[in-house]
Amino acid sequence: MTNSYTHEFKSASIGLLLSIIHHVNPKDSNKYYKFFQKELNINVNEFEEILELQEFTKSHNISINNEIDIIREELDNKSHLIMKFLMILNRCIIIDGCNIKSYQQFEKIRDSFLKKL
Repeated sequence: MTNSYTHEFKSASIGLLLSIIHHVNPKDSNKYYKFFQKELNINVNEFEEILELQEFTKSHNISINNEIDIIREELDNKSHLIMKFLMILNRCIIIDGCNIKSYQQFEKIRDSFLKKL
């Protein structure tokens, strides 16, 4: 995957990741920041801004389908890029401890991506 993602793509990506891990504990935020920086080229200011935005999104019950559409568009709906993105999501579950609730959320997101390929 490339390093020139739009801010909207980065925000949507972290939104999906946060919907899987549900909450970034402040003491663990550096672990997630390093992961997002490596995988999505996110700087610390973007990371903090997106975390704040995601709290707003969560409190207003905004659907993940919009985030999926943004990501699909940024990846030009190319199946190999979508699969790479899904691998990133899967790695995030492992970092988070791989609980059943997180994996079930990942499966919903994965299925949403795959049914549109």
